Amino acid sequence: MGAWFLPAQRRPVCRTRRRRARDAVSPVTDTDAWRQEVRDFLAAELPPEHAFNTEFDDSPEQWDIAVAFSRKVAAQGWIGLTWPTEYGGAGRSLQDQLVLLEELAAADAPMVNSVGTFLVAGTLLVGGTEEQKRRLLPDIASMKTLWAEGLTEPDAGSDLSSLRTTAVRAGTDWVITGQKAYTSWGPMSDMLYVAARTSPESSPSKAISIFCVDLRAPGVTLHPMRNFGGGVQSTTYLDHVRVGANALIGEVGRGWGYIMNAFYASGGVEPIYAVQEARLKRLIDYCTVTHGADGPLIEQPDVIVRLAELARMVQGQRLLAYEQIGNTQAGRRSPYDGGVLPVVAKEWEPLFAQIFDEVLGPTSQLTRDSGRAPLDGAPEAWYRQSFANHAGGTPQVKRMVLATRGLGLPR
Repeated sequence: MGAWFLPAQRRPVCRTRRRRARDAVSPVTDTDAWRQEVRDFLAAELPPEHAFNTEFDDSPEQWDIAVAFSRKVAAQGWIGLTWPTEYGGAGRSLQDQLVLLEELAAADAPMVNSVGTFLVAGTLLVGGTEEQKRRLLPDIASMKTLWAEGLTEPDAGSDLSSLRTTAVRAGTDWVITGQKAYTSWGPMSDMLYVAARTSPESSPSKAISIFCVDLRAPGVTLHPMRNFGGGVQSTTYLDHVRVGANALIGEVGRGWGYIMNAFYASGGVEPIYAVQEARLKRLIDYCTVTHGADGPLIEQPDVIVRLAELARMVQGQRLLAYEQIGNTQAGRRSPYDGGVLPVVAKEWEPLFAQIFDEVLGPTSQLTRDSGRAPLDGAPEAWYRQSFANHAGGTPQVKRMVLATRGLGLPR
């Protein structure tokens, strides 16, 4: 019979043996040491009052704090962690990158320039010329140059292949004309990553090219608008903007492939689950010290069930992230290409916020300035922000990609 069926007085001996066996095979790993290094940095450089999400809190004062902190991270050599060293990177593994992103997310670190760090850098690593890599990547790694994204368009929705912005040759230059929507951090950025049509071909794999555009160039106009979550995104107008030949990233007509592969080259996995796990810990602490009609919330069956559901959502996303990183490191490229995690994360984020608020009850809807809101009013903001899942494509569009590319279904 197994150890768990032995008489009670003998169980401590068995537990001791198991503990010794566990300690023998579970020493501190390099990953553990790296995680602790990141945590020590955050403890020293990120005061609690400076922890916030830059996507939804972008006042000038907060932005200055975010840029200053992000440049401290850059000074550690951590922005281009997985990039080759000759381009300002550190040549580290994707696993190390995920650990870093998990810890930054869990600490609510106010990082800026995610477009530059992942989308732009990934595109350059996949398709940029050697000159472009050496010219542009070090300035991203040092946070000297901040980038905004020019992909989505008002008439194209989430279907990037139907974009209407055009880039037309004018001698050795290009002239770009069109309109982009939902440009996050546009007024605070230096450069715009622009997808434009360079051919009338119907196939996006032949018609779309990528350009880098100075946001202060003649013909570029930004119209900021505040979103439901509290952040600012802009409508960007490109009115016959002239750029040089070196503004074209990679080859003409290869932009679609660059975009599709950019995040794999940069090692980008957005660990939303790490943010949720940190929030779940706060909720558990709250339930431990808060009493309802039947005693502490942490002892009430309906609360326990909801907390368990939140924990399941966190761990499910973590396993998908580790699977994606593991497949990439091992060269196992599936037809889904890491598309499952974004769908799950985008659909679970509002569900997570909903269940979270069900545990807290009606007061979770109170804003920070009400004076009676639990957890300083943060859950009300978290719920609103949980629906901002359009970046990179809505979950519905992601499902279509999985169906057509992964399962081979017709459109």
